[in-house]
Amino acid sequence: MAGNVILILGGTREAIEIACDLEQIENTTVITSLAGVTRSPRLPKGKVRYGGFGGKDGLFDYLIWEKITLVIDATHPFAEKITKNAYEASKRANIPCLHFSRKPWEKTAQDKWYEVENSKAAASTLTQKDFECVKNVFLTIGRQDVNCFYSINTKQFFVRSIEPVKELGCFENMKWIQGRGPFAFQDEYTFFKEHSIDCLVAKNSGGYASHPKIDVARFIGVPVVLVQQPKSINIKQIYDRESLTAFVSHHLSG
Repeated sequence: MAGNVILILGGTREAIEIACDLEQIENTTVITSLAGVTRSPRLPKGKVRYGGFGGKDGLFDYLIWEKITLVIDATHPFAEKITKNAYEASKRANIPCLHFSRKPWEKTAQDKWYEVENSKAAASTLTQKDFECVKNVFLTIGRQDVNCFYSINTKQFFVRSIEPVKELGCFENMKWIQGRGPFAFQDEYTFFKEHSIDCLVAKNSGGYASHPKIDVARFIGVPVVLVQQPKSINIKQIYDRESLTAFVSHHLSG
């Protein structure tokens, strides 16, 4: 490929928007990489590749083979392994790597947050005395971490995701509900009311797209068990599209 070649590690709404922005830069090819986990994903502008790289070594080989000039990690804030692999592979290939990140949500005086380090700690929190009266839990921590809650049989869990979680069929107190965001405040409010949700378990993914459920929990007065974002590694972080586009344009022109 001639000119600059930017690799975006995607899978988020922001990655789609970034690809659209950077496609406007002259003499630049944008490739967005998707893990291929979600069927019928929303596709960005530019070229798209599917599937993993085979760890940091596979990613390094791809960077060299495709003559990538810049890597932008725009994956989910909790995709720790991908972010680490991107950083290490880019450093080894001597290619700049940026992390487009979302600033974590900040607690207000009206919020009833129980902040925890990981999903295992979130499950443990639900077994504490403060949550004895909780009956219906809205679980929004991703499919991979749902198993942390399988041992809790005193509460009803509602798991919403794009793709089904097959294991849930083995548990009478686990109900899967299909849904693809973003969801507006009214959508989330209706969901909370229809299922009598009296506790929310979520990840502090930041951004605006998934914040309405936090707003609804605050409005209703429902406690939130919130998994904090993982600690950031030594990689340049940018939090808004305008700054990212300006930085990339300046870097490529230099």
